[in-house]
Amino acid sequence: MNRTIVWFRRDLRICDHEPLFRAARRGLVIPIFVFDRSLLLHPETGSARVAFMLDCLASLEADLHSRGGRLILRSGDPVTVLPDLVAATGAEGIYAYTDCERIYGRVRDARLNAALADHGMKIRWFEPSASLPNLMSYPQYRSRWWRDMAAAPVPTPPRIEVPPEIASDTLPALTDLAHVPDDKLIPAGGTAAARELLTQFFTDKSDRYYWQLSYPSAEATTGLSPHIKFGAISVRECVQTLQQAPDHGDFRIKRSQQQLLARLRWGSGFAQRFRYLPQLELRSLYTVFDEDGWEFDEDLYRAWQVGQTGFPIVDAAARCLQATGGWQALNFRSRAIYASFLGNLLGMDWRLGALHFMRHLIDGDCPIDHYQWAMQSGVTHCLDKSWTRIYNPGQVAVDRCDPEGHFIKRWVPELAHLSPQQLGTPPPVDGYPAPILDYAAARQKRVSQLE
Repeated sequence: MNRTIVWFRRDLRICDHEPLFRAARRGLVIPIFVFDRSLLLHPETGSARVAFMLDCLASLEADLHSRGGRLILRSGDPVTVLPDLVAATGAEGIYAYTDCERIYGRVRDARLNAALADHGMKIRWFEPSASLPNLMSYPQYRSRWWRDMAAAPVPTPPRIEVPPEIASDTLPALTDLAHVPDDKLIPAGGTAAARELLTQFFTDKSDRYYWQLSYPSAEATTGLSPHIKFGAISVRECVQTLQQAPDHGDFRIKRSQQQLLARLRWGSGFAQRFRYLPQLELRSLYTVFDEDGWEFDEDLYRAWQVGQTGFPIVDAAARCLQATGGWQALNFRSRAIYASFLGNLLGMDWRLGALHFMRHLIDGDCPIDHYQWAMQSGVTHCLDKSWTRIYNPGQVAVDRCDPEGHFIKRWVPELAHLSPQQLGTPPPVDGYPAPILDYAAARQKRVSQLE
């Protein structure tokens, strides 16, 4: 009987999974996940994100087992591990989805192609939904995205048979992977957990998501982002579940569902852009920004990291990120204000901010986070400055994002006794720092630099 290796990477599910479905239809399947130390020990790899991935892997193992299969685990360089596995098992080849998150991964996959070819072995790459090898305009991509999302999901194999003689390593603990738990509460990972979050959206958030998305204390976000990052649920399943859900004639539900669809397309779009702008993993899109140099002050950077800037909305975001991993409590607007403060008002290299985010975000995804960091810092457009976002971190931000002060008072309890109208520029408070910069002067300096 035919044997096919299915290499799981950022697609930790058995449903809507084309490589797995096609392999199961051909015969025996060898589902494998390889712990690649080059990624596990990457400077931007956060312990909480690895812990979540381990939970997704445990869920994937359970899902495979429910269909008669199991997950094979290995550690090492996939360029060596996978050809060795092909030879040892007599597999006809490897099926896998493409993945363009990291430059290292692209180079590794090219090395794997060469290593397999040298031994007369085969690999077939599949494109995830709405991931395209061809460069195209965004309107063209948007049309293709909708088309891919409307396609029928790939069926879940009714049976997944794995050769019984193939041994597997045990699922490691976080410390076995040279990571130390950092006390963040890790959400449950896997397809069932992701579907439960979708259900909670319909029952608890669908009538307020659109209007409360910018308010971090409302916690209106779906919490799906880490599951989508690791592919525990496909974007297509999320989209079709939304489209099939009734709105009961309630315009609030309909508008919120439309907004969530737009956010899902937004995430896919950034991943597609990053495919052709991989340099944003390492530098600004326009090198003049890096060549001109960035300011750096270790004390100011540390104050920004730990939430001691003297700007409550910024400090609340900083502390929330470190405590929770940001996957649900730290919404897009809070992240943007926090990022813009470092890149625009402190004038520091956006890559230092991206590094800090990626070390803490449970949903950290290089294409989205690096591109957003570069955009917030104004280094993705050399001529059109309308993309530059320099947020006022004072009362303007409080009124816009936290008008009742719930988010700030939760994460900056030193200011819990103040009224919301005082949280933009708080009076002197014991234990809380004075502002580390003058907003108007810092903004003017940055505007002049960009001009």
